[in-house]
Amino acid sequence: MKKCGLYNKIANIKPDKQRSVQNMARGKKRIDGQLSFNFSLNTGNYVVQANDLVRGKQSLKLNSAKLIRAAIMQIVPEDKELKPYIITIKELSELLKVSESNLYRDIDDITDDIMKKPVFIKRVSTDTVKWVKIAWVTSCEYNSDIGVYIKLNDDLKPFLLQLKEHYTQYTLDNIMAMKSTYSIRIFELLQEKIKTKVIGRSGKYVQISLQELRECCDCEDKYKQFNHFKTRVLDTACKEINSLTLFRVKYSYVKHGKTIVAIVFHVNMSYHNGNEEQNDTYKLWV
Repeated sequence: MKKCGLYNKIANIKPDKQRSVQNMARGKKRIDGQLSFNFSLNTGNYVVQANDLVRGKQSLKLNSAKLIRAAIMQIVPEDKELKPYIITIKELSELLKVSESNLYRDIDDITDDIMKKPVFIKRVSTDTVKWVKIAWVTSCEYNSDIGVYIKLNDDLKPFLLQLKEHYTQYTLDNIMAMKSTYSIRIFELLQEKIKTKVIGRSGKYVQISLQELRECCDCEDKYKQFNHFKTRVLDTACKEINSLTLFRVKYSYVKHGKTIVAIVFHVNMSYHNGNEEQNDTYKLWV
C-alpha cells in the first residue's frame, strides 16, 4: 500500500490549511430535483471530526464505517452545510477495495446498517453522564441507475463543519485497507489523544481507560474476559495499525490490584526505526 508522508498522516493540522489538499473537482447531478455532488476518490484527503464524535459509541460494520468516513472526507473547510453525495458501485468498489459483485450483494446491508445504527455522543455534567443518540445520515440508499446516494445528518454539523479546535484528522488511506472496525476506532482514538503533528524519536505514551476503549469499540458487552478482548480487539488493532500506517504501536497495562483498568499505548513512527522495514512484523509490548 502506498504510504503518505508524515503531514498526511498526523492529526491536528488546521483544516483551513487543507484547501489545496481538499480542492476537489466535483461534478453535480440533480436527483429528484435536488442538487447532489459526485464523490472525490482521492483517499489522500482528510477525514476531520470533532473529538466528541471520535470518542462516541459507534457500532457500524466495517464497510459501513468506511463509507461514512469517505462521506466525511468530502467536506472542505469552506462548507457551511452538509451536502448530499452520489457514488457509483464501481467507484465504491475502488474506494472500499471490494469486488463489484460482492458489493452488489452487500450494498443493501451496508445502507441499512448506516441508517439503523446511530452514533452516541457522551455528555458529562457535574454529577451525570448522558449519551446523546444521533443518526449518521438522513438518507443512504442504493439506486441501480445512479449508485449510492448519501446525505449526512444535519445534527452532525457541530461535529463536522467549520472546526477550529478540538478536532482530529487523518488521511482516509490510513484506514481503507483495514479489515477490522476495532483497528479504525483505536487508530482514531490514538490520533485524538496524541494532539501533535510530530512525534519525536522517544515516541508518545497514550493512556486510555479500558472503559473508554470498550465504549468506543462497541465492546461493553463483548469479550468480557480480558484475554478475549486483548486477542480480538487490542492485538488485531495493533497489528493492522502497524502494518498499514506510519504508526508503530505497543501497549502495556495499568492495574488496580489484579484488575486491568487502562491501556498505555506507546506510539512511535516507522521512520524512527532505522533498520525496520515498513511492513516489519509487529511486536506487542505486554
